[in-house]
Amino acid sequence: MTALTQLLNQYRSNNQLSYRLLIYIVTCSSLLAILSTGAQLLWDYRADIKTIEKGIKSIEVSYLDSLASSLWKLDKDQISIQLDGIMKLPDIGYASITEIVAGKEDAVFFRGDRSLELPISRVFDLHYKETLVGRLEVGATLDLVYERLLHKFLVILGSQAIKTFLVSICILIIVHYLVVRHLNTLSRQTHRLNLNNLDINLELNDKIRHPSRPDAIDQLADTLERMKKNIQEQVKQKRKAKDDLLHLNEELEQRVKYRTATLNHTNERLRDALEELTETKDKLVESEKMASLGQLVAGVAHEINTPVGNAITAATYLQDTSRELAASVADNNLSKQALAQHCDDLQSAAEQVFRNLDQAAKLITSFKQIAVDQSVEVAHAFNMRQNLQQVLDTLDHQLRKAGVHVDIHCDETLQFFSYPGSLVQIYTNLIMNSLLHGFSTHGGGTIDIRIDATPSEITIQYRDDGRGIPEPIKHKVFDPFVTSNRSGGGSGLGTHIIYNQVTQRLSGSIRCESEREQGVLFEIRLPRASTETRDDDDLW
Repeated sequence: MTALTQLLNQYRSNNQLSYRLLIYIVTCSSLLAILSTGAQLLWDYRADIKTIEKGIKSIEVSYLDSLASSLWKLDKDQISIQLDGIMKLPDIGYASITEIVAGKEDAVFFRGDRSLELPISRVFDLHYKETLVGRLEVGATLDLVYERLLHKFLVILGSQAIKTFLVSICILIIVHYLVVRHLNTLSRQTHRLNLNNLDINLELNDKIRHPSRPDAIDQLADTLERMKKNIQEQVKQKRKAKDDLLHLNEELEQRVKYRTATLNHTNERLRDALEELTETKDKLVESEKMASLGQLVAGVAHEINTPVGNAITAATYLQDTSRELAASVADNNLSKQALAQHCDDLQSAAEQVFRNLDQAAKLITSFKQIAVDQSVEVAHAFNMRQNLQQVLDTLDHQLRKAGVHVDIHCDETLQFFSYPGSLVQIYTNLIMNSLLHGFSTHGGGTIDIRIDATPSEITIQYRDDGRGIPEPIKHKVFDPFVTSNRSGGGSGLGTHIIYNQVTQRLSGSIRCESEREQGVLFEIRLPRASTETRDDDDLW
């Protein structure tokens, strides 16, 4: 038994397809056998039920009148014979007769066991000459029916099982001979194939081929053979492509080396050009700073020129008056009234000289402070309002010439520890940008400067009502060499210098808003905590 089991297991492992076919055939055949057997048993069951009902119907036809007459005559022997006859009918399990006298049930005659399950039962009234003399109750049991059906089921199922097994074995042998063994042959041959061994011929040596009518196995073998040849061709093409690719890679390596050398040389030239451009830009930035300082100097020179000229004029008049007074004294013809007049003229001229020289001194002091703030890089505390006012004083000539009025909103006592020279340069570039770009085509305008302070930062809002920044350059206004008035002398470095001073020197931030013909807004935020920490040098 163990050897047979091992043999079956080996056959199963070597012939998986045949084994699965056997399982499928047996399963399908068994299901069909069970269904057909069930249908046959249902048919027989219904036929047996009809037979039982037909027997009960025959009792109604053949026994009722005779039973009524026997009951009327109280012929117990005849009643017993008739009940025995009823019990001999097929599948009748119980029969009883009840006598009815004056509407009451009296004697009972019965055959069989009343406790049995009686799926089919009938009750018949017994009339003798239209007088109810009793009732006949008949019950049929299905036990014999079930026994017959069970026997028939076992017989049919056994015969179907034997037939199914034999048919399955025959089909399996036929399928194995015609299909499976050839598939196994093709499987073994294809299993030995690999990319380095594609010369094996896929042939079915023991199969009779019909060239005019090839079957599915022949088509499969031909398809596998064509597939093998296609793979051989593709392998050849891939090997050729691989060789071409290696050759191409070598060429590419040479090209890459050449291009790399060329690129390195170009990068060196670009690096040199970038350094030169950076140096040029730095020089231009410094030139712009010097130009801003030159504009301050020009404004201061013009502002100083007026009081100094007035002072010279007054001094000349003072000199002339003094000479006249000296001549009158020398000629001894000086009257008291003339002396008083000369004294008044000398006093008036001296006051005029003092006022003009004092105004010039203030301008020089303001310019000196600006120059010192821009040249000395040490941070110190200063008054924000005074710092701004110094710039406005030095640019007063340009502002009045352009007809521009400046409104300042700043606490006069606001102190800030930072670099005042950087703020002077920021204010100067902002104002000069407004004069050069914002009000160049306008007949005057207004500049509004608001300085607010919190414990953590200083906010400077610079706003003018000029023509605004053109849309194409608004998003890159802080880039170097970006200007809207290059033909009018703009270098494009003013806002770039402002941006560098704010973000690098003062560690702050700046943003710009502008609408065409609606002016421009620059908002500068400068931190107080970081810049108000004094260096050790400030303690000396």
